[in-house]
Amino acid sequence: MNLTKVVFKNFSYIMIGRVLFRFLNAAIMIYAARYLGVDRYGMFETALAWANAFLALNDVGMSTLIVREGARDESKIAVYFGNTLLVEVIFSIILYATVLLVGFGIGYNHTTMVLLAILGAGGLIFEFRKVMRGIFRIYLKLKVVAFLEVLNGIIYFLLTLWIVTTIKDIDVGLLGIAHANLWTNVLFVAALFFYTLRFVKPKIDRKQIWPMIKQSYVFTLYNLFFMLYFQIDQIILSILKPASEVGIYSASAKLVGAFLFIPVMLFQVTMPIMYQASREDMPRYKRINHMKWRYLAAFGIPAGVGLWLLAPQIINFVFGEKYLASIPVLAVMGWFLAIRFTALSQGNSLTTTDRQGLRAFIQILSLVLNIVLDIILIKKYGALGAGIATLITEACIATSYLYFSAKYLEESVLKNSLSLLPIVGATLVMSLAVFLAKDQLHVIFVMLLGVITYLPFLWIFRFFRPYDKQILQQIMSKP
Repeated sequence: MNLTKVVFKNFSYIMIGRVLFRFLNAAIMIYAARYLGVDRYGMFETALAWANAFLALNDVGMSTLIVREGARDESKIAVYFGNTLLVEVIFSIILYATVLLVGFGIGYNHTTMVLLAILGAGGLIFEFRKVMRGIFRIYLKLKVVAFLEVLNGIIYFLLTLWIVTTIKDIDVGLLGIAHANLWTNVLFVAALFFYTLRFVKPKIDRKQIWPMIKQSYVFTLYNLFFMLYFQIDQIILSILKPASEVGIYSASAKLVGAFLFIPVMLFQVTMPIMYQASREDMPRYKRINHMKWRYLAAFGIPAGVGLWLLAPQIINFVFGEKYLASIPVLAVMGWFLAIRFTALSQGNSLTTTDRQGLRAFIQILSLVLNIVLDIILIKKYGALGAGIATLITEACIATSYLYFSAKYLEESVLKNSLSLLPIVGATLVMSLAVFLAKDQLHVIFVMLLGVITYLPFLWIFRFFRPYDKQILQQIMSKP
């Protein structure tokens, strides 16, 4: 089987699995938000934000290091697996205590602290999946990983559905949803661990732990940024504003976040190949990188513009009248989505060409900018201010990624940008159709109309290239 087809199959497995997982989590979020109301949902999201803010630290970036080194030398996998598990256990205990101490220090109420304890434990346990999923990314065997992830989502969804339909005491239901999160994560990680043992047994070499940490800490900075970047708005909102503001912001942020797994999954599946190509075949590396960039932009730009145009209809349809204050936040976050999809693959190119230090530096500066903007804008505009801060920060990150990626790959930013003109043209046509229909049709039919309008014009404006056809033929070819 050719490599293109193997990559496509594994991307399909993990994409389908993650789509179903995200769909189930979106359904859980919608049921929970409607059931809990703005205040309690805000407390739930506050606890979840604090828990998530520390998750990236529990493996010190070693899960990513396994992919890089294992793709180059499979003999290292067993020791890297064992050492990473040991480090994760130690750091998870430390981080869990830290999360609770931070909560006590801020002075959150009793319910929020209980939620923080439950969701913090569930989140740290769930993060153990990274090291095991990294191993299967090396072997390009992601089918069972995707299946287990979907099963995790189904169990959590069914438990949440039972809670919101049978438990009338909302405070009891709030804690019940948190417990459902914890115990489904325990089952998922246990099943994934035992499946991993079929391929590799963990070995511990204490002499290798510190050298591994010295190599992996830059990945930690990236992962820490990624987690903090999406949680810091909620954290600062919870300190400066009532819990209801966290709920208002989180409703829109969760909808947008449902799309963000797409570039992440594509990067995870292709990372081993990109590492190899960056060392052995740079022209091939550039072709793959440019293709990913075009296709991510072709999805993200129209999706983001669609969210901006349909924000009132989407919020009202998904969350109901209690969350109408989320409409301007979703409109702003739509532009954030478009920018993120357009630039993220170029940020990933810095990682796979071993310039993760530069990427970490960009992200640290951006995180500081986001915090400063949050403090200024949240005080005046509340949840909307948090959305504006995120949009400004993302624009700065995107500009940096596009510039430095083009510089080190010796490409032209202008030439690359011009290749997106077919996407812009098709999006403008789609936007006109959506604008004319949004007050006449149900939001679901308007979105379908947008898709039906966008895709033919993408072809008419000659977005597709000859090598797109070649890749499709490789995917469809028989083994």
